[in-house]
Amino acid sequence: MIRSAATYGLAWSLKQVTLREVDRAKKLALGVDTEGQYVEVRLSIRRSDIVPKVGQIWLIDRDFGEWSLNALVDTAPPDLTGGEWAPLKLLNNWVPSGSADDPAPSARVTKNGWVELSGVMYSGSVPALGQVLGIGSLPEGFPAVYRGNAVLASQLPNPAGYVRGGLTSDGVVTIQVSAAYTPAWIDLTSLRSRIKG
Repeated sequence: MIRSAATYGLAWSLKQVTLREVDRAKKLALGVDTEGQYVEVRLSIRRSDIVPKVGQIWLIDRDFGEWSLNALVDTAPPDLTGGEWAPLKLLNNWVPSGSADDPAPSARVTKNGWVELSGVMYSGSVPALGQVLGIGSLPEGFPAVYRGNAVLASQLPNPAGYVRGGLTSDGVVTIQVSAAYTPAWIDLTSLRSRIKG
């Protein structure tokens, strides 16, 4: 939280306020500072297209006795979703599900250092028991050093087994099965891998 300068015994030159009223005709706003004091603020913002609105949090400063808006405070959490989804290159006869309800197999890099995969594929080859098989590869330009993870597939054998997915250091998406069976489909949505720094 940003405290007003007065809190620390400094000159009244900078405050944080939450806008309670905005009167565009008078070019004024009424704000409440961090100490509960009401402050009248001029709406003029130099070199900005930002439109002041009720509920926004602003830093204001004083110029010749009048308070004016200085900077909009962004209280939204940081966007960690990262880049756009890019299609995987599928290997060993795996193909996209083709259903409008299922996204095509793809990947993206998040801003907090992960690679996420999404999408459903079906009809491909599976590895022999205890073996690892590539089912896709990351698009060009993706970082290529990972810690693996796991995914689930349909029609697990009885007794229940697993399909384990991962990412190799060269960006290949892999699967390993716990029993000799062919899943009807594989959903990559739960596969995330931390990029090693």
